Amino acid sequence: MSLYAFVAPIQPGMNEEFRAFVAELSGPRKAEYEASKKSGGVERETIFLQRTPMGEMVVVVQEAEDSKKAVDSLRSMQDPFHVWYFQRLKDIHGTDVLGSGVPNNELLLDYRA
Repeated sequence: MSLYAFVAPIQPGMNEEFRAFVAELSGPRKAEYEASKKSGGVERETIFLQRTPMGEMVVVVQEAEDSKKAVDSLRSMQDPFHVWYFQRLKDIHGTDVLGSGVPNNELLLDYRA
């Protein structure tokens, strides 16, 4: 099992938009969201809201058999749910997660009991 984590800023004034987005993923779009993660190979996704002196951030941790393959798979999906999903992320975070500007992470420590 491998982990993938990233942090994304919430654009000023978009906190309620972000909360509404997450509520949609866990409410009316839950089945689509879960199907998306499952088809991408993501076995677990945890989303945190973190308040920092630099503004509010979203911290996402995903667990998959192969995290790079899972992320690449999700980024390649073009069905209506994923078009909506990635556009909402771009609106809220100001970053195109489908673009090449998203940094790759380097795992430095992974403690497990």
